[in-house]
Amino acid sequence: MKSPLSLFLCVLLLLATGCMHKKHPPTTQEIAKQFAPPSLDDAMAVIDHRDDWTTLPELHVPRNPAEKFLKDMTIVLDPGHGGSENGATSTMKDESGKTVTLREADANFRVAKLLERLLKDAGANVILTRHGDDQMNLVDRAEVANNAKRVDGGTGADLFISIHHNSNTKNPSSNYTTIWYHGDADNAEVSIDAANCVAQELANQIHTTVAVTAPLMSDLLMYDSGFGVLRAAKMPCFLCECSFVTGATERQRLRDATYNLREAYGIYLGLCEYAYCGRPTQTLPEVTFGSEHVTISTTLSEGLPEWWGKERSRILASTVQVRFDGKPVPSDFDPKSKKLTAILPISSVDARLKNKPLVFELHFENMFKHHNYPQRFEITADPSGPKATVAALGPAPLSSTRPATAGTRGAATTQSAR
Repeated sequence: MKSPLSLFLCVLLLLATGCMHKKHPPTTQEIAKQFAPPSLDDAMAVIDHRDDWTTLPELHVPRNPAEKFLKDMTIVLDPGHGGSENGATSTMKDESGKTVTLREADANFRVAKLLERLLKDAGANVILTRHGDDQMNLVDRAEVANNAKRVDGGTGADLFISIHHNSNTKNPSSNYTTIWYHGDADNAEVSIDAANCVAQELANQIHTTVAVTAPLMSDLLMYDSGFGVLRAAKMPCFLCECSFVTGATERQRLRDATYNLREAYGIYLGLCEYAYCGRPTQTLPEVTFGSEHVTISTTLSEGLPEWWGKERSRILASTVQVRFDGKPVPSDFDPKSKKLTAILPISSVDARLKNKPLVFELHFENMFKHHNYPQRFEITADPSGPKATVAALGPAPLSSTRPATAGTRGAATTQSAR
């Protein structure tokens, strides 16, 4: 039989053990008292000690949830130069003091390969124009995109992106990001939609000097007929001058594949944003012949998912326009059904229909200001009766009055031909 003291000690032990099991975790209020969140003054102190813009943050490349909108897009990546064509070059000392040469062609290829991986992981159909240190002419590069096999069985890429790095021996401190589109802005609406997203995200990832010059530029500023590689492409396209190989700091960074990953990730983020905001399109227009005019009809699409609010129009009605012979023609757009009809001032017996196919244009924007594609259509009359076939066309070519080749216009760059 246990003594009263032993029983008392056992009771104390049981009570202590029970209390340990019943102990609750501290409340959020108790935690807040122990670990007070940073105050407004603490946040102000962070602003007081901001890094210089050129200081690169730690590298992180998380998957953007919007990458799902890139799935099945056919994107052709063109690593500029290659083979005996070095592109821009810059010499420097490596870590051992040995003189080494940075070839633009090599940096272009590393960025393209890393971007290919990011886009393929997102489910995009990605094709490279070159797979090693190969040399290709400009037209052949564009032809890879023109003949690309699509996931839906069609032919022709959704986007063609040429990757380059700039140089400026007269001012080696230059280091900004520029994305070039082909032709005038009115002829490159869809290219500019994608290029603008890429320009912003790319510069933000590698911290090139923004606000020094326009992030987007027409290639007509460099050549009277634009960049050859873009001129030969038959789909929305743009050329990235990611940064400059001639700067002392940048040329060292460009030798580092993890820095090239920053570039690739910036382009990837831009493409995610572009796809997230929609790629508007429309059904292939139908043609009806009348005694005095031709009526075309089609249904527009914002290129957006079935999000909440889809019942309301996500097309900016003020932007809907049909052009024939370069001039606007009467049209009617129903925001609810999204059906568009337009009248072309030409009859079924007009001699112009017999001489050559006729081209009309259709333009509109969704609520994110992204433009539709395709925008140009060709009507070919059937000689057996008052009917015709309609086919989609690529971007409008530059005026035939422009020379096929031309020199640069003296821009602040020493880049070779694109």
